[in-house]
Amino acid sequence: TEIQIPNPLPHTRGVYLKLPARSMVDLAVVGAAIVITLDDKEKTIADAKIVLGAVAPTPIRAHRAEDIIKGKAISNKLIEEAAEAAAEEAKPISDLRGSASYRKEMVKVLTTRGIRQLITPA
Repeated sequence: TEIQIPNPLPHTRGVYLKLPARSMVDLAVVGAAIVITLDDKEKTIADAKIVLGAVAPTPIRAHRAEDIIKGKAISNKLIEEAAEAAAEEAKPISDLRGSASYRKEMVKVLTTRGIRQLITPA
């Protein structure tokens, strides 16, 4: 048995962010994995994948957030809209690590932070 993972396209970048960010062994209150592919001029997001963790019974794709940014020119407004959509797609519970409303707000923060990190030239 094997799994074949294709090489990423040129201008593809990814990041995983979580809270708390102390160490990888801490249970995440919220996690966000984001992969984007920019166009050749790095002005437009050609493709995007956003996966959220600890905000539903299993990790979820933020499809609406992805659709908002795919094929669009990068702008602050676009990033804010995608972050808002990601938060709306999250269905977190409240527990000892954080309330549902806090987790939704942190989805916005991590989505915004992750996209900004990926579109910033290295």
